[in-house]
Amino acid sequence: MDIKNVIISRENISADDMPADGEKFQDKTNFITLPMLEFRKIRSMEVKEALEKITNSRYDYCIFLSSNSVDIFFEMIKEEKEHVEILRKLSAMKIIVIGPKTKYTLKKLGFESQVADYHNNNYSIIGINNFLHGLDAEIRKRHQTRPLRILIPRSAQSIKSNNYINSTFENIELDQVFFYDSIAIRNAFISSSWKKMIEVSSYAGKTFLIFTSPSAVRSFFKIMYQLSPQLYENKTERDIIYDLRIYKVISIGPATSRELMDKNIDYLESSIHTVKGTLDLVFNSSPR
Repeated sequence: MDIKNVIISRENISADDMPADGEKFQDKTNFITLPMLEFRKIRSMEVKEALEKITNSRYDYCIFLSSNSVDIFFEMIKEEKEHVEILRKLSAMKIIVIGPKTKYTLKKLGFESQVADYHNNNYSIIGINNFLHGLDAEIRKRHQTRPLRILIPRSAQSIKSNNYINSTFENIELDQVFFYDSIAIRNAFISSSWKKMIEVSSYAGKTFLIFTSPSAVRSFFKIMYQLSPQLYENKTERDIIYDLRIYKVISIGPATSRELMDKNIDYLESSIHTVKGTLDLVFNSSPR
């Protein structure tokens, strides 16, 4: 079995991220997990109003699009004077999540949730859109007079990532509120993982680079330009991929794929939009 170097744009992966048959590949796999992003909470009037609406039972649903959004959202609630009441009212709402990892994160916090497009394994913004349009149609059939009110705590990067929901709904009032922003980590030069990343072109075996979000794509190249300015100053992102001798770039889903496409980078997209799906593609797909 050939040696595989698997670089993933995430600080760590867990046993749950491994495919069912992943163990048989581990001895021949060199994993490099990259810390990519720092998160900054946004304490805006919009955030304050959204939390007040939860307290006043104004929302019917809350939708989470990542584990990060869950962690930051609950951290910000705990900072509020009325945090006990906010959590109590939140527990009475229906909670929808983009995928299994986000569902697991909420479960650890004591909240049950429903994966938006579970039956189609569509753990992406497309799955969320499908859920919203289906819910809109369902309300229309019921001739419900009051629209459903839905909160989505979001990253400000959703605008740059082209996954902000611009759809309009007849029976849904959708509040997409920026609770946080993300930036590329500022201390990559002291990270042992990033030092390995810089040297990856000298490694034996095929190297796969997995991107788990559009912001991770942007941050990866920003960090690479910062770490090796003399080497990459006049080179494109595609040139960097070539210089690193990356065999395949793997995208976790449609929004990430669009970001790679914009940078003229060839990629394979996982059909199941999870880390496990990307690793399954690395270990089991035939070369294309």
